[in-house]
Formats: sequence, C-alpha cells, structure tokens
Amino acid sequence: MYAEHWIVVLSLAGGTLFGLAAALAPSRRMPLATSAVILFLLSWYEIRMDRWEMTVTAPIRLDMFAEIPLMILCLIFGAWQIFFCRKRKEL
Repeated sequence: MYAEHWIVVLSLAGGTLFGLAAALAPSRRMPLATSAVILFLLSWYEIRMDRWEMTVTAPIRLDMFAEIPLMILCLIFGAWQIFFCRKRKEL
C-alpha cells in the first residue's frame, strides 16, 4: 500500500471511531466531533488528490508535509480525549 492509501484508511477508521465515541460520550462531544470531521475531510481530500494524480505527468505532493502531521495530531488528540473521558467516568 502507498502512503496515500494509508492516509485514507487511517483517516476513515479514526473518523468513524471518534464519531461513534462523540455520540456515546456527551462530556467530550465537541473535541471528538472536531477530530472526526477533520479526519473525514482529510480522507476526502486525499481521495480527490489521488484522482488528480492520474491526470498529471509528474505529481509532486508537497501537501503531504502538512497532511500527515495533521492526521497524526488528530488521531492522537482523539485517542487522548477517549482515554481522558473514560478516566473521568471512573472517578
């Protein structure tokens, strides 16, 4: 698999997970929903760029330098919100 495919798979999986967690955890709904929306937008953008790459002779994807760290930050932030929410319920 290419890096572009991993970005789409991880963004869709993370967006789905955080969307479900936002529906089930009302105390952290807004941060989880924000992460889910950003990840869904990243996956949509990556799918569009994959289609664009097919029309260009030599695509140079400099946007990956911003896209990959943004995806990683959203995944870490969402996972932290889920962990923090679970820890708060136990107390």
